[in-house]
Amino acid sequence: HMRQPPLVTGISPNEGIPWTKVTIRGENLGTGPTDLIGLTICGHNCLLTAEWMSASKIVCRVGQAKNDKGDIIVTTKSGGKGTSTVSFKLLKPEK
Repeated sequence: HMRQPPLVTGISPNEGIPWTKVTIRGENLGTGPTDLIGLTICGHNCLLTAEWMSASKIVCRVGQAKNDKGDIIVTTKSGGKGTSTVSFKLLKPEK
């Protein structure tokens, strides 16, 4: 029985400034907190702030990313590197 790779189908909010707290929704997002081994948003590693809630929900903070817009990529031990049907738009903080 092959486990399915993670699939991110939603993020809310879908835009925000760096350090915005976001809720990631999807499928096969890991079997538990230790199964989650990678999480990037717009190319920035968000694993340190990630809180694994369930196989369909992870909460984390968006970091200072290089790209303004980008995919949400979840990687798990059980399923490997995932894909994303949604993207996050990083806004510039107000000066």
